[in-house]
Amino acid sequence: RRLPPNFSIRPPAVSEVMMGASLNLTCVAVGAPMPYVKWRKEPATDMTPDDKLPIGKNVLMLTDIKDSANYTCIAASDLGVIEIMSSVRVQ
Repeated sequence: RRLPPNFSIRPPAVSEVMMGASLNLTCVAVGAPMPYVKWRKEPATDMTPDDKLPIGKNVLMLTDIKDSANYTCIAASDLGVIEIMSSVRVQ
């Protein structure tokens, strides 16, 4: 049985942090076949190297955060691609 990607753990829609703080954003997706999961910093910066794409789960570790930004978690298999955005706001 083949199933398109589906998020089972979603990153928070909004995270508010202090300048210089660290934050982990967790994104988990399931499906059959299991999807690859990657992070992108908007507008178009890939945060996950293509040769190291994790399957099923990807934790984006942000350190020394300086500015507010939007990050998109992308889960992809040959049955489809889904995305969810997480906004990081510096206080």
